[in-house]
Amino acid sequence: MSDHPVRLLWSLAGSNLGTTINAAGNSGAYQQPGPPPWTPNALTPVDLRHVDDVWLTVQAATVSGGTPSLTVSLGAFDDQGNLYSSLVSVPALTAAGAAGRQQIAAGRHGASAGTYLVFPAWGQVAWAVSGTTPVFGAVDISLWGR
Repeated sequence: MSDHPVRLLWSLAGSNLGTTINAAGNSGAYQQPGPPPWTPNALTPVDLRHVDDVWLTVQAATVSGGTPSLTVSLGAFDDQGNLYSSLVSVPALTAAGAAGRQQIAAGRHGASAGTYLVFPAWGQVAWAVSGTTPVFGAVDISLWGR
């Protein structure tokens, strides 16, 4: 049994960004700290400082448009705020409900060589859409960590 509790690191529903997706977006940019004194505790909405492993999930209640596709990824920022996008990505979501759920786990205990990662302090959840007028409704994107 682990003494490190699982916690929700970021969710689309809790972000006030809305849960209908029809264009690319992300959880937020890196905030460059000003001159000292400054707090290092809010540089991005995705705090990875105390995380060894993550589980990224996505599903949508409705999907419409011609050949719609939604891809969600976790990127990370270096100490200067440079984004390293798509450390890991879920497979493309193309269907609604349980049939379209996608997920990926990564970190120190990754499932395969491509998912073994050491995380920096700050990250970003990002999404991209493709297709002809794609609309994904009631989207749930969640990033859990331990």
